[in-house]
Amino acid sequence: MLNKVMMTGRLTSEPVLTTEDDMRYCKFGIAVEQPKRRGIDTVGTDNFNCIAVEDNARAVNYLYSKGKQITFVGSLRKDANDSAVIVVEELHFSNKFTVKADVETGQIF
Repeated sequence: MLNKVMMTGRLTSEPVLTTEDDMRYCKFGIAVEQPKRRGIDTVGTDNFNCIAVEDNARAVNYLYSKGKQITFVGSLRKDANDSAVIVVEELHFSNKFTVKADVETGQIF
């Protein structure tokens, strides 16, 4: 079965990097504009919950912040509450962005 999602949207919150059972993950939300329709001037948005794991989690946490545009490929899953969540599998860097520095170490990623 095919289960692939491709999204480009803006982060609706600051990504949060968490480690649990030696696995890093980063949860964040994105807002994606709905396609424009003929004769309709306003465009709506859809909001999605996303999670990135391991290296993708680290990259999202250090490279993105609220309001920044993100493009990724992932798969659709259900979480423990039976809500839909998109699991990020590939990040695509389509825009110039400013890199965040690690506050504790001062290291730039």
